[in-house]
Amino acid sequence: MEILKEALSDIPGEVAEGVKNELLAQWNSKAVQADARQHLIAADHAKQDLRSIEGVGALTLSVDPQIYHFWNWKLPGCWNDPDFILWFKRNFPQCTVRCGGTGKTMILMPGLKAA
Repeated sequence: MEILKEALSDIPGEVAEGVKNELLAQWNSKAVQADARQHLIAADHAKQDLRSIEGVGALTLSVDPQIYHFWNWKLPGCWNDPDFILWFKRNFPQCTVRCGGTGKTMILMPGLKAA
């Protein structure tokens, strides 16, 4: 943002305001497009019977790259923070994926070994 402020300070007032408005319009347009893509992703996942992968785990979020990179730019390293992930799931439910188990049922009993 500092680079943008510095660049705009060298441009006459009316032109700088026009550039700022155009950049904001493009930013908002990309945000609207990312939100639309995210809803398509959510609709696609809703049609699928997703299962967890043994040894890897379950898919919990599916995030449009534009949204992912926005948050990583705004809060560097946020995707490694469990509290951020919980906040994100609550505030952006369209990114949450319902994923079932592996489809296997395992019953462990004393004296039996897991296969």
